Amino acid sequence: MKKILAIINEQMESLGLNYEFEEMSESPPKYPYWVGEYSEPEGITEDGKEEPTVILTGFSRGKRIDLEKQKSMIKNHFKHGVSVITDSGSAVVIFYGGSLPIPLEDDDLKKCQVNLSIKTWKGN
Repeated sequence: MKKILAIINEQMESLGLNYEFEEMSESPPKYPYWVGEYSEPEGITEDGKEEPTVILTGFSRGKRIDLEKQKSMIKNHFKHGVSVITDSGSAVVIFYGGSLPIPLEDDDLKKCQVNLSIKTWKGN
């Protein structure tokens, strides 16, 4: 999972998006920003395939459109899949897996979730 998280970080940097894994350490944070986390389903198939999901949560203050623009950048970047072969020979493909706005009681703070579907096959 560590290599997948590094790939996600590289991809978010390539898009010029403010991103960190699990928490935004910048204080005060520069909006909009994205925080990543993941879930891993049980088991690995006999061909070594795993299918974790990376969840990107975006936060913005002010206009919702700023967050929507960045969400569109992520969607367009991953919609056909981003493929990477790691140093160990594992194959990783990352796809856009949907999104949803998350309503909050704070009218100024906007929140959005983007799911990235991952498929990975173990190398040698």
